[in-house]
Amino acid sequence: MTGIEDAGPAVLQPCPSCGLGDQVSGVPAVYHAGRDSVRVTRPARHDEGEETVTRSVTTSLSGALAPAPTLLPFTAAGDVAGGVLLVLVAIGTFIGGAAGGHWFSEDSEPTRRTTTGGWYYTQQDAAPAHHSSLAFLGWISALALLSAITLLVRAGRRQAARKLLLAGRAEAERLWSQGWYCRRCGSVHFRARPGEKARALTLQEFRSQVWEAGGYGSLAERGTF
Repeated sequence: MTGIEDAGPAVLQPCPSCGLGDQVSGVPAVYHAGRDSVRVTRPARHDEGEETVTRSVTTSLSGALAPAPTLLPFTAAGDVAGGVLLVLVAIGTFIGGAAGGHWFSEDSEPTRRTTTGGWYYTQQDAAPAHHSSLAFLGWISALALLSAITLLVRAGRRQAARKLLLAGRAEAERLWSQGWYCRRCGSVHFRARPGEKARALTLQEFRSQVWEAGGYGSLAERGTF
């Protein structure tokens, strides 16, 4: 992985929990040991032949020791495209209602009387029914506009979060590469600082510290992005 120091810490640090070092390994080594690529062959379907797909397999331990959130196969472009499409729908339905006289009609227009078989009725009598038939366009327009705003705001937040992740990842990996993992205790620890004792950290505590160093500590609970 680009930017990750595979070698890990140079001098082994015994686990502060059990006091032993025989089951202690550098976090980068444990992380990479839990990641692999496998080739899966899909059987032939209809007129298509067999298809071989390469997939990435990650253990739960490797995922817990990741130096940064997993980037999901999603881009802000999808939300932007959907938002623009919904804006066009909102505009189109609004124009449709306006063209039908639903939005800007005036009730004070002159009344014209028409005779049919001795009965009199006015065009204003028929207007409410015509307007009510177009009322659904207003709901469609409002719903489309609200959905468009939601998508565009989400796209903006995702893009900002991605920039934050890329900007701080190097600093997060610097701290991450100094960690040690004890298989016996299932904990992580750093080299003891002068005047302080080393402390065994849970996987969640380790992730929070590393991701906080990168500036994206708020994502530590989710683990994906």
